[in-house]
Amino acid sequence: MNILAITGSPRKGNTEFMLNNILISAKKNGAHFKIVKLKERNIKFCNGGDNCCAKTGKCDIQDDMLEIYRELENADVVIFASPTYFSNVTALMKKLMDRCNPYYFDKKLKDKPFFLLSAGGYDASIKNALECMRNFLKGIHAKEIGSYYAIADKIGDLEKNSKVIKELEDLGAKLVME
Repeated sequence: MNILAITGSPRKGNTEFMLNNILISAKKNGAHFKIVKLKERNIKFCNGGDNCCAKTGKCDIQDDMLEIYRELENADVVIFASPTYFSNVTALMKKLMDRCNPYYFDKKLKDKPFFLLSAGGYDASIKNALECMRNFLKGIHAKEIGSYYAIADKIGDLEKNSKVIKELEDLGAKLVME
């Protein structure tokens, strides 16, 4: 199994901690993975209008999304990990989501399994961010195979939480078994 993990965090914090725990567990259970840290990628904003996507099925912007498109299409499972900022995903993650507009038209990600991961300061805010990701999956015709979130206000909060760590390890193993 090949897992593509995309993180929209602008820093090394709780979301990345959660993601790493899931991936380490998945690897112990036979999976291979690649992490795409959006903070390290050159991704331009979508210029809108659907003209490029509707006519050609492709985005005409030349940047790191060209590689990410291939990785999305070749992955067996995709994990979207984003901390919660103002009850939504980060701007980094939203920019990637907007650039996935070709998948609305060409349906290359139809039924592609996605797992959603988020952390934030309070429950309602995180649930809104997860809902944003769910609406995105509907738009690209993909499917959610699960989600997980944890409340964490400060960097390092989850590193001391043995319950969360155990749940993340179990999730990593479960992803490989499905």
